[in-house]
Amino acid sequence: MSFSEWKDLLGLPLISGIMTLLLPALAKIYVLFNRRDFFSRSPSEQVKAVQWLRQSKDQLSDPLEVAEQQFRLQSFGLHRDRNLSIKLIAFYSGKSAPYLSSLKTVLRWPGLYVLNKGEIHLRKQTMWILPLMFVYLFAVLVTSVMDSFSSPDIHRFYLVLAVSIAAMAVWCWMVFCAIKVLRISKELNAFKLSHQVTKTSSDDFSSILNER
Repeated sequence: MSFSEWKDLLGLPLISGIMTLLLPALAKIYVLFNRRDFFSRSPSEQVKAVQWLRQSKDQLSDPLEVAEQQFRLQSFGLHRDRNLSIKLIAFYSGKSAPYLSSLKTVLRWPGLYVLNKGEIHLRKQTMWILPLMFVYLFAVLVTSVMDSFSSPDIHRFYLVLAVSIAAMAVWCWMVFCAIKVLRISKELNAFKLSHQVTKTSSDDFSSILNER
């Protein structure tokens, strides 16, 4: 392909739209994998986080103390909300095997849900944005693939096809994450955190984390 043909192809609204969709998603993935969630860390790091949680305070009044606590929670790969972080760990200690992947998704994608009175609810925007994205991608990508298929330039067809597959893969991944958050939210909202959890000995909680 000549330079002018590449320029025309890259200037298509389809390509610019797909790049606008993919780049933030890829950047988000990069950040997430560089800042691992709590359940992906070593047992020693998990124990350190649990020990700090036991010493932390609830309902702080000083804004700087609140900010420091949130930064500390994030540094451990936990949610910025202290009570939700404790709830996730307590839930994991009793039901670790079937829910581990979903708990990781909850920590990695806090933008998919809202926290209301300690309960997780999938954002309403997520439930209508994802279907609209599918309609847009299906209509635009299928049209582009068909147009490029009828074109004599085979390189154009393969490029558009590759971009289309990548865009649909990102969409499917986002839907999969939203479904996991929706399913685990029902379990977490029904799970009542006992006040005794924060009073249990540090050694006992640490031993639970090290059993994996």
